[in-house]
Amino acid sequence: MKKLLYIAHRLPYPPDKGERIRAYHALRLLAADFHITLAALTHGPADPAAVAGLAPFCRQIITAPVGRTGSLVRAGLSVLRGRSGSEGFFHSPQLRARIRAASTQERFDLALGYSSSMLPYLLAADVRQRIMDLVDADSAKWSAYADRAAWPKTWLYRREAHTVGQLEQQALARCQATVVTTPAEKAVLGPAGVNVIVSGMGVDTEHYRPGVVAPASMGPASLVFTGTMDYLPNADGVAWFAAEVWPALKRRIPDLTFYIVGRNPTPAVQALAGIPGIVVTGAVADVRPYLLGATLAICPLRIARGVQSKILEAMACGRATVVAPAALQGLEVQPGRHVIAAQGAAQWQQEVESLLTDTELRMRVECAARLRICEHFTWTAQLATFLACCRELSAARCAA
Repeated sequence: MKKLLYIAHRLPYPPDKGERIRAYHALRLLAADFHITLAALTHGPADPAAVAGLAPFCRQIITAPVGRTGSLVRAGLSVLRGRSGSEGFFHSPQLRARIRAASTQERFDLALGYSSSMLPYLLAADVRQRIMDLVDADSAKWSAYADRAAWPKTWLYRREAHTVGQLEQQALARCQATVVTTPAEKAVLGPAGVNVIVSGMGVDTEHYRPGVVAPASMGPASLVFTGTMDYLPNADGVAWFAAEVWPALKRRIPDLTFYIVGRNPTPAVQALAGIPGIVVTGAVADVRPYLLGATLAICPLRIARGVQSKILEAMACGRATVVAPAALQGLEVQPGRHVIAAQGAAQWQQEVESLLTDTELRMRVECAARLRICEHFTWTAQLATFLACCRELSAARCAA
């Protein structure tokens, strides 16, 4: 079997968070064709268990620890030196040296970097064939942050957009292929040429399905939002919904509840629990009982890049989902059939109330959502182009 070096900014296990989910399933599928050496930073005490969870797919796992305080210091120094804060946050001389040593001792057929901040590690590897999975064009994400921020954050975010954009352009110039999840992300990169491929996001259709676990008891009418709650787009989205949409809904449907489910809620998100009918759970062992127990799922994101795993997971669980237009980017679904789109407070109130009160409509959307996921959003289907590219590049190295 050919040999692959896979470089990630975090150990992609457990696959319960957007940045870990794609990498985990990529490793799982790549293991059929490659002997994989995984190189990743470790960030906390849970990582030894993560190493064990990845062992079935990886012949070797190389790690180096980083602490949050040190990472923040390195991010600041990186900004002062004219580079991106993201690059500095994930910088580890130890991991770089271990990658260099491993690639010198073992002739890898292909090296793959996961996210733009891993490009320096990827370029340090002694390999001929490189592929960069940017996932999303993060330069555009930082620009979107800047549009909604106040000074000095506006300046910091715009600067990060510029420097991350430079990393993305380096990836295009120095890697044999670059991967993104949607055509919109590809467009952000500009006239990049034929070495940019689009390979989307999937969902584990067996893990997320109706009946797989017992639903949580959430009342006769309930909404759910799932996500990491210190992530700016998630925190911004639920805050907007709670302020602009929730009061009118609650007046019209007094027994309605809204569950915000996810780890690390910011103080502003925690404060939403003081609003009647809103529950902020914090971290939970499993989001599936909440998805299966809720009447509807919602995704009111005003800032969004790429494909939102939270929408795919809700659809896979057979939930009718109301989605903001920004979160539909790159999602190959038909609004009004597989999901319900809503923009502005008045339309959000109308669409949510219609689904809550019209059982036939809700069931029709639920069935269409689950069917669309099973037909189109399996990981095998979504990563097929990416896997083919990896095979072709590794074969090109062998032929050289």
